[in-house]
Amino acid sequence: MANTKISLKHEIYRKLIHLSSLWMVGVIFYIEKSYAIMLFAFLTAGLLFFEYARRHIGFIKNLTTIYMGEILRSHEKTAFTGAFYVVLAVLVVTLFFPTNIAFVAVTIMLIADSFAAIFGKKYGRFKILDKSLEGSCAFFISALFIIELAGYYNFINDNIYLAFVIAFVITLVELASSKIRIDDNLTIVLTSAALLQIGL
Repeated sequence: MANTKISLKHEIYRKLIHLSSLWMVGVIFYIEKSYAIMLFAFLTAGLLFFEYARRHIGFIKNLTTIYMGEILRSHEKTAFTGAFYVVLAVLVVTLFFPTNIAFVAVTIMLIADSFAAIFGKKYGRFKILDKSLEGSCAFFISALFIIELAGYYNFINDNIYLAFVIAFVITLVELASSKIRIDDNLTIVLTSAALLQIGL
């Protein structure tokens, strides 16, 4: 979604929280798929309740303002947070795609998106849509590295040319996500999974 004017410090804090979700990659890989789906479904339901509570239940609303106010983007104050879409994306991709594809797609979303946001916030000079060329380059390089690393360790088929194309398309989707008004945590995961399934 569209970025707001939050500081680099708070952007780093947001992305550290984002990266802390890498435990879900471990769940996808090590835990039986049916149990992983149940866990992610439970977390999605819990976050859905939280999203309602932080806007309609007084003391939860106050706590959210105190502890999360500075790291929420403007649209997240009246809509779902990125955290909800992260867990929803993980649930959907685990439910509908093979374990190896889900593993790589979620890793791309968590790592490449984090690098793009922090690098773009610190070094971004050339604007593209509402993001930066530098951030998009960081996303592309990170996504390509993850796909190639997954190929090297035989999680997916190793094809450098297809990996390059897939990383490039995912980068374009991440760049345009705010214009299509779908949270990029969701679009990155689903696009990655679909392209990896078809191409590799």
